[in-house]
Amino acid sequence: MAQTIYYEGEDREHYVGNAGSFYPQFDIGSTAPPEVTSEIESLVTDFAGRWRAKTWPTLKDLFSPDDEPYVLLAHQPDWLVGWDELNGYFSSKPKMPEKSIPGEAPPGLREIEASHYESRAENDLAEMMYTPDRIRVRMIDDDLALAIWYVDFQFKPRFGSAKGEHFKANAVFRNTTDGWKFIHYGEAPMSAIMYMERLYRSQVSQEFLDLLSNGRRPQ
Repeated sequence: MAQTIYYEGEDREHYVGNAGSFYPQFDIGSTAPPEVTSEIESLVTDFAGRWRAKTWPTLKDLFSPDDEPYVLLAHQPDWLVGWDELNGYFSSKPKMPEKSIPGEAPPGLREIEASHYESRAENDLAEMMYTPDRIRVRMIDDDLALAIWYVDFQFKPRFGSAKGEHFKANAVFRNTTDGWKFIHYGEAPMSAIMYMERLYRSQVSQEFLDLLSNGRRPQ
């Protein structure tokens, strides 16, 4: 059976929240120098382009080798802290940190739960696509910058239909001899009530959205 695509074209853009004159963009722009903003935006674009099944292991190459990395992914239960955990997760055979695997469970159940947590790593995905939006950059210090942005993340499990989710991201970067590099990356999913509100908003018709954008109430 062919998969049903529920949000195509502009309809999907309304779901992501980036379209419609009635929807505030809250895009106040960057305050970092233009050259820094441009370099950080290029780095984030490179970072986003590596969220693919074949280039997944290279994500760790965008982190500063001289700093302890901190990574928090929206779909994972724990932080990735330090190079051992980062190298273990962003690899051709991703491995969850030991702290993510339940330690207290009846005999036999822990092995099942551990297997489940391991399967939450990206090795069970056939493909994925990470699209950043509205990147804003601030200087923290001469060699440190902070950026925030929004993410449209789409993925296809090896067994199952394609899915999409939307979340917010933030990162701290250090200016190294090899240019700007990540030292921290964190994702924040929407709360359940916000997610449901956006889900309901995505169900309205294009005609209704047009009425709202023109400032007229539907009859």
